[in-house]
Formats: sequence, structure tokens, C-alpha cells
Amino acid sequence: MVNLYDYVNYRLFLQDFLAEHKKDPTSEFSHKVILAKMGISSTGFLSNVIAGRKNLTPIQIIKLAKILKFNKAEAAYFEAMVYFTQAKLIDEKNEYFQRLVTLQKVNLKVLDKKKMSVFSKWYYVVIRELLNFYKYDGSNSAELGHMLEPTIRYKEAENAIKYLEELGLIQKNKDGYYCQVENAVTSGDEVKSLHLTNFQIATMELAKRSIQKIPAAERDVSVLTMTLSQDTFQMIKSELQHMRKRIAKIAVDEDKPDRVYQLNIQFFPVTKKPKVTSQNG
Repeated sequence: MVNLYDYVNYRLFLQDFLAEHKKDPTSEFSHKVILAKMGISSTGFLSNVIAGRKNLTPIQIIKLAKILKFNKAEAAYFEAMVYFTQAKLIDEKNEYFQRLVTLQKVNLKVLDKKKMSVFSKWYYVVIRELLNFYKYDGSNSAELGHMLEPTIRYKEAENAIKYLEELGLIQKNKDGYYCQVENAVTSGDEVKSLHLTNFQIATMELAKRSIQKIPAAERDVSVLTMTLSQDTFQMIKSELQHMRKRIAKIAVDEDKPDRVYQLNIQFFPVTKKPKVTSQNG
């Protein structure tokens, strides 16, 4: 049975829910029946919603929740899930994601911690890397917090270690010190995307701070403004991808690390595309 609380993307939920009921010819949850109850004449409406070509309106959300016979708690979760999926701004995404987490707690089913992603806070990633050379046994979280730039509170450092351990990304070695575990973290695309975006924004703020706080000899910040065609843009984008892989290989081969560095690469348009005019005027 498709469980509503296993989803954070309502489009995927609807896709699986309708596919499950399609197997039963007597089901009251067929495309045709649902559309009739919603008062929608377009036969492709639900397919377009699932594909992301159309969004649900607030009224349609309420109607659909009633048609699918959700109770009050389920309807609230479904509504938050729709707004989370359809939100464009990162602040909106974060707001509705927190609402999803709260509503799942109400229903005694907490979101899988792996779906929260290691990218939800910038210092989770930094601390994991720091453990490559910094010996930490769990006894001095204040010192661990002060190793970061900027520093974080001892409780944040303590919680970060606990979180990384729960994710299976670090563990204690035979000497009693925390070390990395080579484990991939998986999560739904929506949640993964949200946390990656938050992580990128946080590291951009760190980059801004570094210009004022970090000596020039210890950082490299440069900018380049240029005029390009779309084809050349794609060529440079590909070159940047290859460069990141080469740099990652250099970092992996490092055998005497003594500091954690953050490398940000931003490449984006600062003008709009010119309007295409007809040759006939």
C-alpha cells in the first residue's frame, strides 16, 4: 500500500497512488473519477500535474484531499507537501519542509534522517573532513568548534558529531578517535536539492566573510566577467566540471592534510537574453 508519509514530493505520491489503484478496475480513485469529482474536463490534467507541467491551486488541493479521503492530519500533510514541491524560493522550501517534519512527528513517523542530508548545515561537511587529521574522541567539543572558521558553539559541534555518526558517515576507530566512513548518503531528490541549495548559500556567505577575515595569502578569490554565446557557455561549464574532478583527485591523494578548505565556483549570467524579434518586423 502506498503510504502518504513516505513522500515529500506530492507528484511522486500521486503517480504511485494512481498506478496502484489502476490495477483495480472497480477503484473509485481512477483518473476519470477523480477528474469528474474535481470538476475538471481536461483528461490530461492529472498527467500534467504529475509531470510537473501544471500545479495544483489551493482550492484543488482541498478538493483532492477530500476525494482521496484523507483525514485531517493527512490532509494537512498533503497540503504542506504540495506547497513544498511547488515552492520556487528557497525560504519557502525551507518553511514547508519544516512543516512536513512537524506533521510527521505528530503522526509518530519521523522523516528518515538520511533524507535530511549531510548538507543541511555547512559545518557538518567541514567537521567530517576535519576528522581526516584532527584527533577527536568526543571529550572536547568546545575545542572542536574552535577549529572551524568561523567557530561554532560546543553544542553545535557535539550535535554535528552525533548527526554524522547516525548517518553512518563517521565512526570511532580502534584508538577511540572519530574517523570517516566511506558511505554514500541517499535522499529523495526534493530534500537533497533543498539541502544542497542551503549548503551552497551558506558557503557563499563563508566566501564573502573570508575576504574580510582571512589573510590574502591564505585564500584565492578572483572574478572574471565575459561575453559568451550559449555554445561557449556550455564549453566552459564542461571545462569547469573536468577541473573540479582533477582538483578532487589531488585532494584525495593528499597524505598530510592540516586544514580544511572550501572551493566555490560560481558561473552565472548577469544580463538577460535579448528578445528574439521576427524578421518580418
